[in-house]
Amino acid sequence: MQPLFPFKDPLCDAMQRNLVTSVRTPEFVFELPLLSDASWDVICNNPEERERLEFLGDSLISASISRELFRCRPRETPGFYTKARSVLTANSTFAHLMHKLGFHNLDNPVKPAGDAYETILAVFYRESGPDAFEEYVRRVFTPLINSVGDTYRRLR
Repeated sequence: MQPLFPFKDPLCDAMQRNLVTSVRTPEFVFELPLLSDASWDVICNNPEERERLEFLGDSLISASISRELFRCRPRETPGFYTKARSVLTANSTFAHLMHKLGFHNLDNPVKPAGDAYETILAVFYRESGPDAFEEYVRRVFTPLINSVGDTYRRLR
């Protein structure tokens, strides 16, 4: 089993623990983006394309989280941005999101759950476009950005 809190940096570890606490609350609402049946067919039945999409999803979520961090917390330090993006885009974070929906058992390795979420995000981006993608990221991740930001401020 991979650790659910994989960060060696104690501050990142604390940020992730607070993020997970936020994800587990009933107030945090999380849904996967809506995809067409054809897209689910590709995700489920085309391993080569799924790997290509995972690569794209990883890049897209990293860039979107970076923009959202800067939008939500425009006066933070580069150190905060780096640590927060690392926590927010970690496979362990994505595994907790997928677990909230019942799609991941936390006793299993986190990488497959992270890869699946990144793949879904890439397909959503291709289907719905950049504006819908950014809106989805904003809706899902703004509360989590606030969670890690509060932890960072409290512990720095």
